[in-house]
Amino acid sequence: MKDNQSRHIAWRLYELIAPLKGWVFFSIVCMVGYNIFTAAPAYYAKDIVDAIAYGDNPELKQYFLVGLGMIIVFAIKGLFFFGHNYSVGHLVQSLIVKLRQQLFDHLVNLSLTFFNRSKTGDLISRFTNDLHVFQNMLQVGVTGPFRDIPQFFLLLGIMFFRSWQLALVTMTIIPVAIFFIQIFGQRNKVAVSQRQISFGDLSSLLVETISGIRVVKAFGMEKYESKRFKDANDDLYKNHMRSIMIDSYSYPVIEIIGAAAGATIVAYGGYLIINDQITAGDFTSFVISFFLLNEPVKKLNGFNLKLQEGIAAVQRIFNILDVKDDIVISPDATKLTSFDREINLNIQAFHYPDQDEPAVKDFQLTLQKGEAVALVGSSGAGKTTIANLIPRFYDITRGEVYIDGHDLRDLDIASLRKLIAIVTQDTILFNDTIASNITYGQPDCSKERMYAAAQAANAHKFILEQSDGYETVIGEKGARLSGGQRQRLSIARALVKDAPILILDEATSALDSESEIEVQQAIEHLMENRTTIVIAHRLSTIRNADRICVMENGQIVEQGTHNELLSKEGRYQQLYEMQFQDQPNGSVSEESKSRLVS
Repeated sequence: MKDNQSRHIAWRLYELIAPLKGWVFFSIVCMVGYNIFTAAPAYYAKDIVDAIAYGDNPELKQYFLVGLGMIIVFAIKGLFFFGHNYSVGHLVQSLIVKLRQQLFDHLVNLSLTFFNRSKTGDLISRFTNDLHVFQNMLQVGVTGPFRDIPQFFLLLGIMFFRSWQLALVTMTIIPVAIFFIQIFGQRNKVAVSQRQISFGDLSSLLVETISGIRVVKAFGMEKYESKRFKDANDDLYKNHMRSIMIDSYSYPVIEIIGAAAGATIVAYGGYLIINDQITAGDFTSFVISFFLLNEPVKKLNGFNLKLQEGIAAVQRIFNILDVKDDIVISPDATKLTSFDREINLNIQAFHYPDQDEPAVKDFQLTLQKGEAVALVGSSGAGKTTIANLIPRFYDITRGEVYIDGHDLRDLDIASLRKLIAIVTQDTILFNDTIASNITYGQPDCSKERMYAAAQAANAHKFILEQSDGYETVIGEKGARLSGGQRQRLSIARALVKDAPILILDEATSALDSESEIEVQQAIEHLMENRTTIVIAHRLSTIRNADRICVMENGQIVEQGTHNELLSKEGRYQQLYEMQFQDQPNGSVSEESKSRLVS
């Protein structure tokens, strides 16, 4: 089972990296060259030592020629390392960028059902921790051993002896190496800092999009959000590559410094051999061990741990990519370009996933074009569920919803949602300018149209009072604005969309009385000439509705106008009296008259 799983993962990764075969080939060539030039000093050590120790009339210049040859060998080896390390970095980052983008594109197109049963933190960890662990596996746990294991076995049989004289010579090069290490460290610190900033921006965008997924879908902005994510993703990629570049050229520079130390050791070692202070075998063993044996042994340690962590991480990523969207769009779906007659809801039952009891059952309602219908009832009565079914955020378990005679399941979902504007209690705004938030979903909106929408929403005045007017960045979720200001921007956004169907889901319930007056005026502008479904706490929003439907346990138990329902002395009257029962002597304040607890 595990072997099959590993092969399946390997095949999926191959499909991602297949377009980069040229880089794979270049990386392999560099790896082979690196290994050859790594093993070359050890391979030819015997001949060099024999020529020095037993040749006729040895001259001092021969030792310097050998040292020069070693510098050249290590310089070439460094070039191969740079090519291999950078190409592997490019391959790994390209793979991670593709996988990250695929994951986001897939996630943003899944239905609300998936998000309801998923934890936001867990989804974010797929993008952050899991991708990071998988990246480390590719960079260290796979490519490293492919390069280092051959080195290890090539060098395994060499004897290791130490010479304290040569060790002291080696110590003189350490300050030079530290100097360069500090320079590279400072440069890399800046690059890593920029990379982390980019990573933070990417994470913030991800949280924002997932938090506002309902608005993204309602305004048909999946492609727009994917483009925003792609831009941030590409910026993170560029900063990653800057860090990799520094890492790639720092290693060969340090290695050349080490080669210079080796050249010194060769020259001084030759002097010691001539003076019989060390043997040729001691000299050879020291040089080879100094240059070759340290890194492969260190890198191979922990290889299996990295590999297993990486497989587990990428499997979690593929688990998300394998999720099928439960909102199925027919290949021959009808594109609806207008709303002309009515909305007909005939819902026999609707169950939320993993819930036995239906949220809505035996629900029948017809809304004529231009009609305003209010849904009231206690918490959990099913009001918001109805609001979610009309834009097809969920599919009905049993029954149908028709718009102008078309079953929602037969409609192109993007064209359907273009006809619907939604204003909710939990206003979703994005960390962008006021202008971008108002025109969200309408990229071709003119400034005149935007200004008109803001004025109709009673937002134009407070917008002009902001530091940069319409270009003011309002912070994450509009944190720099008040609740009433955020809600008026949401209404302006719906006005810009100019959809014929409007859903107001408790749009004024979280506002104080002063804010409610301004927002209510904006809502009245918004409702003009639109078919409106109102879910509200306040009478000021529903008193002028053409019909009020009282819901209980997912069904309509009463319907009529405000006055008609009060005269029936039924459930609506009970809700009305429950709101005002705390008034002394049964009196009702003017503020209380404008509220209906539902």
